[in-house]
Amino acid sequence: MKKIVMVIAAAITSAVICTGCGEKVTLGEEFTEEVNTLEGVSLVIQEDTISPTGLTYEIDNQSQKELSYGQDYSVQKEKDGKWYTLEGAPIAITLEMLWSGPATVNTHEVNWEEGFGKLKKGHYRFVKGMGTEEAGYYFAAEFTI
Repeated sequence: MKKIVMVIAAAITSAVICTGCGEKVTLGEEFTEEVNTLEGVSLVIQEDTISPTGLTYEIDNQSQKELSYGQDYSVQKEKDGKWYTLEGAPIAITLEMLWSGPATVNTHEVNWEEGFGKLKKGHYRFVKGMGTEEAGYYFAAEFTI
């Protein structure tokens, strides 16, 4: 239960801090957490939806676990083989808790133009934090603009 509370607190913190701003997007700190480590769960980007201002992603939960997550996310850019979180001006998101049950696929659309503006050409990844009753996880899917 403590880990669920920590995941929820992290989601709320991320929602408040989630940043970005058009031309003022900068590379923040290097992201060194492990991603995609929960067997049976994947974050998939619908390739035909990728644009400089957003994308559509799926949480494919083929595990036996129930996942919880929020509307928060981060976008990271690859530089010299390392991943850095994009930063800029704060944006507002809702703090609702979402669920993905076992053997389900949930689809969500993201438009980051208000926060990040239009991303320039480069190699990026979309990152979401999610949790089970036992632990919190990060999931990532790469894309190119």
